[in-house]
Amino acid sequence: MFTKVWRHGRWPAALVAVCAAAMLMAGGSNAGATTERQQATVQQAKVPWAEVGSGWELAQYTNSTRAKPAATTLYLVSPGGIRYSLYTWRASATFAPGLVAWSGDKTRALLSEGTGGQVAQLNLVTGKLSRFRLAGQASAIGYSLPDGLNILAARYNGLTATLARYSLTGKLLKDLATSRYSTAGVYSSDGTTLAVPGTKGLRLVSNAGGVIRQLPVPGTGPQLGCTPVRWWSAGTILASCYATSSSIARLWLVPASGAKPAALTPQRTGTGPDLGDIGAWRLTSGLYLQSLGACGTLELNKQAANGSVAAVNVPGTSNTHNLVVTALGARLLIDAGNGCEPGNSLLWYNPGSHAEQWLLKAPANAFGVLAVVPYYSREDAPAL
Repeated sequence: MFTKVWRHGRWPAALVAVCAAAMLMAGGSNAGATTERQQATVQQAKVPWAEVGSGWELAQYTNSTRAKPAATTLYLVSPGGIRYSLYTWRASATFAPGLVAWSGDKTRALLSEGTGGQVAQLNLVTGKLSRFRLAGQASAIGYSLPDGLNILAARYNGLTATLARYSLTGKLLKDLATSRYSTAGVYSSDGTTLAVPGTKGLRLVSNAGGVIRQLPVPGTGPQLGCTPVRWWSAGTILASCYATSSSIARLWLVPASGAKPAALTPQRTGTGPDLGDIGAWRLTSGLYLQSLGACGTLELNKQAANGSVAAVNVPGTSNTHNLVVTALGARLLIDAGNGCEPGNSLLWYNPGSHAEQWLLKAPANAFGVLAVVPYYSREDAPAL
């Protein structure tokens, strides 16, 4: 479950402070005349909570521009594109809390309020917001699975990070693992174990504390090691690893049982177009990779059977920072960014049929989508 929200790494703190969000409701003198965006936006009281599941996501959105801040709205978005307004922060020069995670019981969102371990929890049903601080000034990463009864967070001591469980009031409950490489930790679906980084592979850690077993990955160098991306299946972890004397990431499928891992992608050379692989999704139309590009860009590629890649360009986007959030059926949920520029949007894209479904499309000068978390799937997106 992840940490980086404004996880996508797009917004420095000073910029986030003026990024807030407008509700996508356009007023009009004729009460019967509604725009497509108005029709797609429904208030919190009408949320069909029993239907919420795979394919739903929480998204923070702003119509704020560099010249003029606006309000910040948290939306619940259905797979069909219906938006439910859950909470709005007024336009301000101070932070709107950044979305971090969504509890598996559907009822709560975890938000970061900056440094010092300050977090907020929003009850999505009642709209009540509570604030507290994580012990040891820890940084929130996400909720525990399956229901989100604890918070996963990391404390830092120089280059060393300690991954730990905290209560919903911020009390330290259990230290789980220490790492010098990454604070990533991805829960199994039942919440009993986590995959965490290792110097020569991954480590499988108990939610009760303690390493269950080492999961070595062939050829991994101790300088950068491996980072878990998500659980590929109930018994297999997708990991992004660095070979000895290489700074080019490669994807492996690592069995939690300790059985021999299998390479999912070949070792890239660094000559492009793919400068390293950090995520993957297998659809009926093929294997799609989240890859690193030149100058801090992100690529969406399709890998052929021989390991070669071809770029997948998503219409209507800059194709410079398309972050895959999750997959549903034949579609990928794309957080379409523009690097440091405004205009970040959210859409479903079917790379087989090339069909698009825009969920939140920002005007060119608005910051747009600030953060996205899919239901029960914080581990779906690559750690950036």
